[in-house]
Amino acid sequence: MKKLITVLIAVFSISIAMAQSDSVHAVKSFYADNAPDSIYHHLPDAKENTPTYIVNNNIISNLNSIDPNTIMGIEVLKDNARIPDNFKNLNKYGLVKVNLKADIKIETKSFKAIGQWLNMKGPVKYAVDGFFIDDENMLIATDSILGIDVISNKFNKAEAGATINVWTLSPANRKGLLQVKRPTDKPGVIYIR
Repeated sequence: MKKLITVLIAVFSISIAMAQSDSVHAVKSFYADNAPDSIYHHLPDAKENTPTYIVNNNIISNLNSIDPNTIMGIEVLKDNARIPDNFKNLNKYGLVKVNLKADIKIETKSFKAIGQWLNMKGPVKYAVDGFFIDDENMLIATDSILGIDVISNKFNKAEAGATINVWTLSPANRKGLLQVKRPTDKPGVIYIR
C-alpha cells in the first residue's frame, strides 16, 4: 500500500508538471520580479516540472517527509482560481495538498524564524525551491529542508538586502526530468533541454 501511494503521488506530480506551463524563457533581473513574460516571481535556478506539496493546508513539505500511512486525503490543484492566495506564486507546476490524520504532528519553522536563525539583518526575501513566497508567516516542515541558500543582493546596490531560498528538493530533482543518455547516443553529442 505504501508503494502504491508513493507511485500515485509521483504520477500526480508528473501530470501536474506536464499540464502547467508559463512562458518563462529569460530572467531580466536578479529577483525576476519584473519579468514581463511570467506571472511567477522566481530565482533563475528555480525548480522545474515539480509541484509544491502542502500538508494540512499550511505547511510546505516534500514527498520524503510524508509517511503514506498517515495520509487521509490528497487533492491536486491545477486551476489557478482554486489556489489559496498565499500559495499563488508557488503554483507554477501545480499544488498537491495532502491532509494527514488529526493526531499527526509535524515539526515546522516559519520563514521569519529561519531568517532569525541565520541572523539576517535588513530586508529579506524568502523563496522555496526558487519561487518567492507571498506570506512570510507560512510554515515549512523542518525535515523537508534539504538546503538553504543565502543570496546577497550585491548586483543591485539600490536594492539592499538578501534572499533566503529554502530547498525541499535534492539537487538531482531541482530541474525536473533530465534526459538520460541512451545506449544509441553517439559519443561527444551534447543534448540541451
